[in-house]
Amino acid sequence: MIYFIRDATSGLLEKVRKDILQNTMELVRLFKEREELSRIIASVKEKENFEIRDRRREEIVLNKLGNLSPRQRSILNMIFEFSISCQDKVDETLEVYLSERCLQLSGENSILEYVAGLLSSRPGSEIYSSRELDSAFVLGAVRNGAHIINDSCDSPDLRIGHSRDKEIYHISLDDSGTMSLNPVILQVNFSFTRVQVD
Repeated sequence: MIYFIRDATSGLLEKVRKDILQNTMELVRLFKEREELSRIIASVKEKENFEIRDRRREEIVLNKLGNLSPRQRSILNMIFEFSISCQDKVDETLEVYLSERCLQLSGENSILEYVAGLLSSRPGSEIYSSRELDSAFVLGAVRNGAHIINDSCDSPDLRIGHSRDKEIYHISLDDSGTMSLNPVILQVNFSFTRVQVD
């Protein structure tokens, strides 16, 4: 669709927002369909003893799509990983035993913020915060595909705090250059989408 901007009061913003909502609804429908198709492919691959990851197939898709911008290629890679995650079954023999003790990292605050951003994000995850986030944290989170939301989350899956109170946070950072990490977030079966940064 092509829009011509005539003046600020033309209702264009609402029209485009309505079209974007329709587009988003269609994308969600297509992702649900893709999830089902990926599970069918997983079943066939399992019966035929094929690997889940198939770079040759990805290259066929890339060639059919032609020239993609770096941003489009990045989104396509996330779609590939989405499909693979729908097919992949966690191998219980690979489950890593992690102790109940808190892991600690020490270093410069900006590096720890970046690492916290990486650890607390996945493609499509939502990071909520009412406070201004450290730019290093935002960089790590956005590079991992997270979406930053300037608001608070009532029911987060994962909590990050900037205090020494490690009991209520999965990740806590303090001003002395220490990051405490609950090892549960490193387990393969730990799933999160909504992250609250206090």
